[in-house]
Amino acid sequence: MTNKPAFMQLKCFIVLLSVSFIFNGCQEKFNGKNEQDFKTSREKIEKNLSQSEKINLEKALRVIALEAMKLKWEAPEKYDNKSFNKISLEMIDGLSFSSVITLAEDILKTQNKKEIEKLTNEIDHLTLQKNEIANTKKTLNLFRISETKLNKTSFFDEMVPELEVSYQYIGKNKLIGPKTIQFEIRKKSNNEVLKSEIIVNGNSESILENGEVITEYIILGQTKETNPKLWNVQKYPVDNPNLSDYDLVLNVTVLALTPNGKKIEMPKISIEQINNEIKNNQTKLEELKSVKGTLDELELTEQ
Repeated sequence: MTNKPAFMQLKCFIVLLSVSFIFNGCQEKFNGKNEQDFKTSREKIEKNLSQSEKINLEKALRVIALEAMKLKWEAPEKYDNKSFNKISLEMIDGLSFSSVITLAEDILKTQNKKEIEKLTNEIDHLTLQKNEIANTKKTLNLFRISETKLNKTSFFDEMVPELEVSYQYIGKNKLIGPKTIQFEIRKKSNNEVLKSEIIVNGNSESILENGEVITEYIILGQTKETNPKLWNVQKYPVDNPNLSDYDLVLNVTVLALTPNGKKIEMPKISIEQINNEIKNNQTKLEELKSVKGTLDELELTEQ
């Protein structure tokens, strides 16, 4: 007995498939054998396209041309003696209008996926780098500011303000070797760096015991015009002054130590800089994730 419903479904499927083959077979194809053949085939294809389809075709061809450049750049030996134009023509040879559109959008989707992977890996790397800096900073955090003092000292025959900073070692073990420390004075109101000094205290045989102090004297002669209050202090010295009263901020950072005979250094880049990079990359990543990889998302500009 014949299963009529199943037979009718199969018959309809064959008819639809035949129509599809006829439709696809009738579509004009691009001829990429040479520049003139391509031009001729394009003219034939564009006769049956709407204005928006012509625009999308131009976008697609530009995408494919850029992909050809990329392929040659990444694998010059494979495409030796082939121009960008030749590679592009080979990519579209024998393809219909719809197939060229599909090819271009597949290229866009692949590029977008690679960019997403690249940015994701970069964010992961930056996060790892940030954690390493935090761990290094923690390892080097073996000092504290124990005392500050505002003095006046003679500098080129002029009495100028000077900040005396006592930096105390709080580590449990003896600290052997040179200590590289940065002393930085900023203007609180605008974060301007007024003075930045990097000192190297001691040598390879120097020993610092728990509780011992490194003292640094920072001359503030350049603040005369911008910070008259600092210059008009009536009585010196001023012990442990509230620096914010003088529009000042003191930052002291250990840049390098040699605990247990192994040198540990702070990286040149800061956690704040890395956070900014991560934020920028996350913004770019969200933008990329919203891209669908279609030609409609591209804007056609003048060549």
